[in-house]
Amino acid sequence: MEEKKRARIGFVGCGNHATSSLYPAIHLIPEFHLVAVCDLKQELAERNARIFGAEKWYTDVSRMLKEEKLDGAIVVGTPQMHCEVGKQCIDAGLPIFVEKPSAVSYKDALALAEYARKKGLWGSVAYMKRYSVCYNLVKTITEREEFGKISEVETRFSNGPYPSIWGIKENARAFLIGQVVHIFNLVRFFAGEVEEVYARLNSVTADRFGYAITAGFKSGAVGVMNLNALESTEWKVSERLAVSGYDCWVEVEDMIHLRYHPGIVPIPGFSPGGREQTIEWRPDWTELMATKAEGAFGYKGELENFARSCLGLDKPKADLFDGAKDLEIAEAVWESATTGRPVKVKGV
Repeated sequence: MEEKKRARIGFVGCGNHATSSLYPAIHLIPEFHLVAVCDLKQELAERNARIFGAEKWYTDVSRMLKEEKLDGAIVVGTPQMHCEVGKQCIDAGLPIFVEKPSAVSYKDALALAEYARKKGLWGSVAYMKRYSVCYNLVKTITEREEFGKISEVETRFSNGPYPSIWGIKENARAFLIGQVVHIFNLVRFFAGEVEEVYARLNSVTADRFGYAITAGFKSGAVGVMNLNALESTEWKVSERLAVSGYDCWVEVEDMIHLRYHPGIVPIPGFSPGGREQTIEWRPDWTELMATKAEGAFGYKGELENFARSCLGLDKPKADLFDGAKDLEIAEAVWESATTGRPVKVKGV
């Protein structure tokens, strides 16, 4: 029996997010061969190599790139690291996978994307929501003829107090760049490119605030976003998405509960007929016993897509140019919130 080809991957970064959400998914991906791991802290590189089965560990990324024969590189750290180390990997002739945000600004993210393209290479950005089971079910539903054209997208996202990070002075701006680029990418996944945003910001304290955002899409659809750091004293995430079609809509809560309200009542012939008849999906508790990386939330899917893309078997669902587009929206929202004016999004 012919052995399945695997992409030889080097993984740079052994911090908390990578170790808890990404590394645990690797053993589930047949096309993924973890050749080497790298971290500036030797104890972390040794630990992840031991736990997750890498053949070698390094504390110097230049040495890893020189000594190992790789098909691709994963870089997970600060956005500044994504740009700096990402370019090193591109210079070594490798496609890259970076965490979101791909950079700390639209300008830097676009420069990274252009850098890869000029070298004849590409990169993926870790927007795991595009690979989650629930949002892909929504994608399937909204692309059916019965759903009609998407007319409106509504999102609500909340977590606890948000810090000032990565040299970004304002907590509320850091929130747009470091957290809710996920949501900007998600609404683009369904409604297409954003054309204009108008935002209001309510700053309660430096790290507790809320945005009310309206968006217009090039498709003609409109969107409403409630993005806040107000609803918990701790880091607790709450997320809702609703997509309206024609005579129907679909909504998702916390990526694990989907309700589809079709235009035609599923069980007709009763009076009252029950306009709230819905088709529902949620994983049962046995399906959620696995780690979050192995479950329904997209971490496995994004790594699997990268490995398969390195082998020429797939294409990224979210590339470096997507990373730039989402940061452009973040900057437009900040400009609108601080000037009180609608802001056009030019697009990459």
